[in-house]
Amino acid sequence: MKPLVYYCRWQEATLRLRGRDDTAVWGHLVYANDETKDDQAFRFELKTQRLTLEEAAGEKVIQLDEMGIEIQT
Repeated sequence: MKPLVYYCRWQEATLRLRGRDDTAVWGHLVYANDETKDDQAFRFELKTQRLTLEEAAGEKVIQLDEMGIEIQT
């Protein structure tokens, strides 16, 4: 889960976990703006380090390295 925590730091987001099982964790990333807080639902696969973000246009899948940086595939 370390890559997810680092990813949140780089994105200046707060991690709010809503659930966990043997393969993944899920919840919301909360981005604090000056006056509002925007949240984005996510699912992070623990073994593959794949982060799935829910967006208005659909899902976006990001592969993270050990330091939480997106790997271009």
